[in-house]
Amino acid sequence: MANAETELRHLYESEFAVLVRHASYIVQSRDIAEELVQEAFIRLMTKPPREQARVGAWLRTVVNNLALDYVRRAKVEERVTERVQTVEYGPSVEDVTMTEIDRLRVQQSLKELGERDQKALMLRHSGYSYREIAERLDCPTEQVGVILIRALKKLKRVYLGETDGGQVRGVQA
Repeated sequence: MANAETELRHLYESEFAVLVRHASYIVQSRDIAEELVQEAFIRLMTKPPREQARVGAWLRTVVNNLALDYVRRAKVEERVTERVQTVEYGPSVEDVTMTEIDRLRVQQSLKELGERDQKALMLRHSGYSYREIAERLDCPTEQVGVILIRALKKLKRVYLGETDGGQVRGVQA
């Protein structure tokens, strides 16, 4: 028994630095490399290799595998952490409610516009091209841009509750 401990101590003293250097190269951390080498020596004591003559090679293989496993786990952990950090949480109840209120206000504001302005805005919002909008409105394509700009200005005024003079409804200067 004392002979085995002496051999293990000698092996530890002769191989530890080399194994740490090798593991450090793989894991990029001396502290982690030392832990991995210590783990390899623990495995040597608890589950020694069958061929005692090749213990040095066995240790290098175990350290190499432990280091590669560590790197793989670290990469997986990094990807999982990135995913968790990039997960966007859904909108709050307040946001959903405000969005619904805004949508209803836009619908009400649209109803106050003329039929041509409503149709122009709805078509553009639905992805129609200027040429397609011109066909539906029965007007020249060159006028579609002007019609849309004016319709948007009117919609904004109605949405904000402004009168034609720029004043907000119900507020006197």
